[in-house]
Amino acid sequence: MQIQNGLSLFDYLDDPQKSQQSLQQIASNAGQNIGAELTELGQTGREQMDDVLKKIESGESAVKMQTLDNMIAFNLRPVAAELQDLADRLNLPQPVSLQQQQGKWQVEGADAEPENKSLQRMQQYLDANQPLQDKLSQLSRLSEMYELGKTREFATELKAQDVLEQKVVDFLTHSRDHLKAASDISLYREELKIQSRGQAQSLYDSARKTLGLD
Repeated sequence: MQIQNGLSLFDYLDDPQKSQQSLQQIASNAGQNIGAELTELGQTGREQMDDVLKKIESGESAVKMQTLDNMIAFNLRPVAAELQDLADRLNLPQPVSLQQQQGKWQVEGADAEPENKSLQRMQQYLDANQPLQDKLSQLSRLSEMYELGKTREFATELKAQDVLEQKVVDFLTHSRDHLKAASDISLYREELKIQSRGQAQSLYDSARKTLGLD
């Protein structure tokens, strides 16, 4: 078992001081790498997603696909808990759907007739809570970025199976349009569901059937 720079597990057992120093270095490097990933992600808007994804593929980016996936899963929990607590206090029936319109998250049905006071109060809460708005936007952006990255990985698999280049391009174009439109977020039984999450796999499975690969 190799741990770092040619040091084996037995080296670590035989020399505790070397072990401690090396582990501290690993922790330091990991912190630096994660910090670099977070910095790069924080500066990434939808228009920069393609550039970051290309750099991920070439190894030039500090961001890793697994980091994106982990960040989504980690950040979903507290946002879901906050929204569920609000929904419980307002006695809202679920699911509750949220849609992004002109950069703001809107509660579906909040402006419908006849009036639903609970949905309106939830909308008022969202309007007054910019940090929550930002968290929802970040989750949506990270999910779209991750799923786009997965479709690029799947496109590589299609190429490896001798699928015509135009068919691969069609798959990527269709996937991009689909994911861009899949921006809603819904709350259902304490679970926050991002519409785009998991869509890359579904798109790939559908493409394989259409292309006669399955």
